[in-house]
This record gives sequence, C-alpha cells and structure tokens, in this order.
Amino acid sequence: MITEQLKKAKEIPVEIVEVVKQSVINTFESIAGDAPSFMFEDEDNGPLNGIIGNIAVFNPEYTFSLMLVIPKDTAIKISEAFLGMELSIESEDMGDLVAELSNILAGEVAANMEAVGFRGQSSLPTATRGSDLRLFMPNKPPSAKLRFVGSIGDFILNMALSESN
Repeated sequence: MITEQLKKAKEIPVEIVEVVKQSVINTFESIAGDAPSFMFEDEDNGPLNGIIGNIAVFNPEYTFSLMLVIPKDTAIKISEAFLGMELSIESEDMGDLVAELSNILAGEVAANMEAVGFRGQSSLPTATRGSDLRLFMPNKPPSAKLRFVGSIGDFILNMALSESN
C-alpha cells in the first residue's frame, strides 16, 4: 500500500511521480490538442515572471501540494488554446483560467492516484501572478519539480508531500 511507503518517504515515491507526470500530459493534451513532453526533473532556474496555480490533493493522512508554474508567454498560449482567445496576463480572467486549469489537473491527479492506492480529494485552487517569483518549500519536504514542453510552451509542476494536519 502506498500510504505505508509515504510514512518513511524521504522523496515522493516513483509510482506517484509517474502518475502525476501522466496526469499533466493528459490534461494539457486535452487543452492543446497535442501532448507536452516531460523533459526532466528541474532544478531551480531562478525567478519566474508569470503565474502559478496552487492546489492540493489530500486525505486525512497526507497532502500533495501542486504548484503549476506557467511563464507569461505560455499562459497567453494556454488562454488561446483553452478559450479560443488571448487573455492579458494581468487580467482577473487569467487568474481564473489558471485556477481552473489547476483544478482540472488536480481532479485528474486525484483520480489517477487511486490506481496506486492513494485516495484523496482536491482543495480549492488559487493563482498567484507576478514577476521575480521564487518557489521554495520550508522544512524541505519530499518534493519533485517536473518540467514539460509542448506546442503551448514550457511549464513546470512542483509537487511536495506533507502530513495532513
């Protein structure tokens, strides 16, 4: 059972990382019409100028925090693919779009994680927009930072595991 592995995990189990990768690919393929490619587990490449969608998949024992990191140019291309029109990165609608995209992704992640024994639900999404944004996780929980590239641009999914409180 995956919850037993999570109790002593120093990193996110490979089974879960693979499920999340496939969930990202499925979600973005349904939006863009073609699947993005997983590039590699990413290192910190400095500050971001764009927008971040935040959501969690959780149960009473564990929480997987998902941060969908979308550079400005990619966010604009996503708005065109998803809505059929270009949104301004500064608009409230862009924040709503990225929050909804995070919600769709978390639903896919939650459904697919059941296959590896993790039953959970998703939280409400939020979006953060700005320049010179840096991602960091206090207390260094088990995490994975996954980079993808596709026809709509590149983006990162940062995932962290913590105990639910």
